[in-house]
This record gives sequence, structure tokens and C-alpha cells, in this order.
Amino acid sequence: MKIGLIGCGAIGRTIAVAMDHTEAITAIFLFDRSEESARSLATRLEKAVHVNSIEVLINNCELVVEAASQAAVQEFAPQVLWAGRDLLLMSVGALADDKLADHLRRIAREKKCRIYIPTGAIAGVDGVRCAAEGRIDEVTLETRKPPRALVGNDTVERMGIDLDNLEEEVVLFDGTARQACKDFPQNINVAAALSLAGVGFDGTKVRIIADPNVSTNQHTITLKGSFGEMRSWVSNYPCPDNKKTSYLSALAAISMVRKISSGFWVGS
Repeated sequence: MKIGLIGCGAIGRTIAVAMDHTEAITAIFLFDRSEESARSLATRLEKAVHVNSIEVLINNCELVVEAASQAAVQEFAPQVLWAGRDLLLMSVGALADDKLADHLRRIAREKKCRIYIPTGAIAGVDGVRCAAEGRIDEVTLETRKPPRALVGNDTVERMGIDLDNLEEEVVLFDGTARQACKDFPQNINVAAALSLAGVGFDGTKVRIIADPNVSTNQHTITLKGSFGEMRSWVSNYPCPDNKKTSYLSALAAISMVRKISSGFWVGS
């Protein structure tokens, strides 16, 4: 399988290196707004080449992996799907925009291609998806992060919180997943994946906490419904090159690409 990768930042690099060592992947086409980033990454890999346009990337691959930003999803996802290419999205929070999500679904149906959503840095999404076939009464996500993982977030800066000198935990957000994806676009893609698996962006409740007493990104899902109750907890190390993102997010994408390329699928 030939894949295209949009975004050569920390997550994109992690995915690309893993794909370079995946037997079923025969070629990797790299695109980034920074051509130097794509070129530099390509020199480190045996199967990769950098391309200077999204059109060239699309024309040369079977699966496109987005690892850039919500803005990149808005700009490139329709073009990828219109070309009949399958698409794997890392910046899942973009789908909190109902118009965009519906537009992408319509194109995918018309062109008979697929949109893949990795589970990201949380566990239990398969269970949530199964529970949604019955009745879900409540689903909440509590995300607890070390303050340094939230540095640079516009919402936090407007709150005037000094993350560098935080001495006790502070609740930064308590509301719907839809608003969380808008206010924390680089930190809370897990809320989008959970929403899509369960009861949607407005029915999924999210709480985000900056906690100086933790060194990992921690996510707790609580689910209640006609099936019973479920609780899952994950403590993630951050991605080595990007403290805002859990390493497990990149591993989830790698796992999904390998499943797609191998044709062997475990899980719902």
C-alpha cells in the first residue's frame, strides 16, 4: 500500500518512521506547509519522498493520513475524498463542525471511500461504540494534564493563568465536547473520538484540569447506560517531541494504518 502523510510534525514523524518499517507499506509521500520539514523527514526514511503539492500526494497514494491540524482537515479532507482516497484523521476535533462532518460523510458515500478515526489516547472506545447500540444515559471525559502540556493555548492565556507557577490543580474547562474541541484544538482530540463513538459532541461532557502534581496526560471515561456501567483510565506519556499530545495517539494511528494495510482487523 502507498500512503500519503499530511503534516510532518512530531506526530507525523512518529507515524512515518513506523510506516517505513511496515512491510505492507511500499511508499510514503510526505507533504507539509514547511517544505523543509517534509524534505528533512524524507531523507531519514527509505520509502519516503517529499512532494510540494497536495495534488501530487493524492495522485500517488491509496490512503491519506492527516497529522497536521483542524485547519488542514477543513482545507484538504474534501479534496482527498473527492479523489476517491481513503482518509485517516488525527485532528478529529475538526468534526465538531457539523457542516464539515456531514459534507465529508456525503463525499465518502458518493465516492465509496472511507474515513478512519483512530481511538487516540483513550481506552474503551470499542465499548462505548457497542454501548451506543443500546441506550447511553451519561458519558463523561475527565482529562488531567501537567501544566506544561497546556502552555500556548489561547483559551488558557485569556484566563490569565500562570501555568509555569501553578501550585494546585485548576479546572480549565467544564462543558460539552463540542466546545472543548473549539477551545483546546491541540489537546482534546480524544473528546472528539469519544463523541463520534457515543452520543455526539453535545451529549458528551468534558472536564479539563491542569494539575502540577501529575507528569502524564491522564484520561478517565465514565459511561452509564442500558448495558450497565463502564470506567476506563489511561495515564499517557507525552509524545517525545510534542508535550501537548500523548504518545499513545501516534501509536493508535500506526496501529490503524497497519490494520488497514494488512487486511486483518481486531476490534469493532
